[in-house]
Amino acid sequence: MKQVFILRGLPGSGKSYYAQQLCQELVNGDEDQFLICSTDDYFYQDDGYHFDKFKLPEYHSLNLSRFVRALGQEVPLVIVDNTNIKKWEFLPYLEVAHALGYQVKEVIVGDIKDKSMQHLYSQRNSHNVALKTISKMAYMFEW
Repeated sequence: MKQVFILRGLPGSGKSYYAQQLCQELVNGDEDQFLICSTDDYFYQDDGYHFDKFKLPEYHSLNLSRFVRALGQEVPLVIVDNTNIKKWEFLPYLEVAHALGYQVKEVIVGDIKDKSMQHLYSQRNSHNVALKTISKMAYMFEW
């Protein structure tokens, strides 16, 4: 069965961990059987993570292209590991997956509205996203 999981959640909510666990559980971590598509991947350089908001549109396009290639190659399990705060952000992934015959599951990781969880996410996210930004993202989240 060909499956796509579209993860949604705040920075620090555990999306990347969840993605890794899915790969382990569903395909025993066999790297030929899955691909995790995260726009964050494009911000990594040899010396670490360097976020640049001006690169976001380009990197989101690259991530979508990587996703489409994986589905075209019929990778059995493909996971979109982005925040996907607004529905329009993941709609292209959803449409391509359906068009290519993949079963799609949207998964909200973590608790979006809980203020204490937002504090926790701001402390543990790996990209130093501030609490103020996380709270704004939670407010804008589309269900």
